[in-house]
Amino acid sequence: MEPYFQIDGNTVIASPYCAGPWDPTMQHGGAVSGLLTHLVDTHPSPVPMQLSRLTIDLKRPVPMGEIDVQSEITREGRNIQTLAITLIAGGKEVVSANALRIREAEQLVPEKVQPPANPFEPLTKPVPSIFGEGFNEGLTVREASGKHPHMRTAVWMHHERPFFADHPTTPLMRASVVGDYSNGLGSRLDFKQWTYINADLTLHFARRPVGEWIMLTANAWMDQNGSGISFSELADEQGFFGRAVQSLVIAKRN
Repeated sequence: MEPYFQIDGNTVIASPYCAGPWDPTMQHGGAVSGLLTHLVDTHPSPVPMQLSRLTIDLKRPVPMGEIDVQSEITREGRNIQTLAITLIAGGKEVVSANALRIREAEQLVPEKVQPPANPFEPLTKPVPSIFGEGFNEGLTVREASGKHPHMRTAVWMHHERPFFADHPTTPLMRASVVGDYSNGLGSRLDFKQWTYINADLTLHFARRPVGEWIMLTANAWMDQNGSGISFSELADEQGFFGRAVQSLVIAKRN
């Protein structure tokens, strides 16, 4: 199976499999978030680091083809590292991202402050999807059996297609991808009548996720002014580990 991306030094080549639902010539936000997570998580650091926060500003639609990557360490400390990453296409900045990494050190904190366990059944029945092309072609969605306070939707998600030919798709990358589906699964708006494009994505992680299946519990709040937010909690079979928030641009289709 062909990968989503090829990496050649500071250049990334996005395949047509990265296409999103809003425009087939532009990349899905999940493709972008998975790519950026890989770039952050593999960046050199003086001590082992884990990604704590990743903020992605989608300044312009991200096209297929060649994307130039610029990265800079904005702070290097004993306990934290901050990075700024910019994606450039056709000479224009299309994405800027800022990441916070925290040193990995075993701390035996009390159980009461650890992330909660996952009360949902591991995997249940498949959910049919109308988004079967581009980035979503290799996506499998399964309904999560159970309830979660203030969240509308709970599903397990898995992408079969690899991101790269020579690098594994890590659970952390999978979690970042799933976080980008907060608007699609939380909004409950009719895709044929509305657009609800996210202008950004912010992810927070309490720990590294595990496994190939990631669970998303999602919701969204929207107002009459044409804006909104979507938000979700992320879990694996061991329990919850992170959250995702998006700023939405709401519009009625013509």
